[in-house]
Amino acid sequence: MFHRPPNIKTKRASRRGAAVVEFAVCLPLIVLIVFGGIEAANMLFLRQTLVQAAYEGIKTGVKVDGTAVQAQASAQAVCDGRNLQNVTISLSPSNLAAVSRGDIIEITVSAPGDDNSIFPFGPFAGKDVTASAVMVKE
Repeated sequence: MFHRPPNIKTKRASRRGAAVVEFAVCLPLIVLIVFGGIEAANMLFLRQTLVQAAYEGIKTGVKVDGTAVQAQASAQAVCDGRNLQNVTISLSPSNLAAVSRGDIIEITVSAPGDDNSIFPFGPFAGKDVTASAVMVKE
């Protein structure tokens, strides 16, 4: 018969305990990094959606027969496609009918980070994400 020395058994048991402790220490850090990465990617996607909405809105507004209502509706359609909440769209100047050909028009689209975040807390809490676009009236 083969007998193992008693110290090998205790080393394995103590190693299992060390692995559990290491896991308990590292797991919160790993979870924090993963969820932080998810939230950062969501905010980048939010910013890109606002940039796209501003572009689509200004592209509609600078046309010869473009109106502020059409520009805002075009930008809002992009935001609705992404299910953004509490989006604010503003045009400068607000009356596009009074803008002469060759004048500059600017649109600003913003959304609060709180309402469009995956998690209710984090680095984007209480901050607005904003994008704007500028074009010349046709």
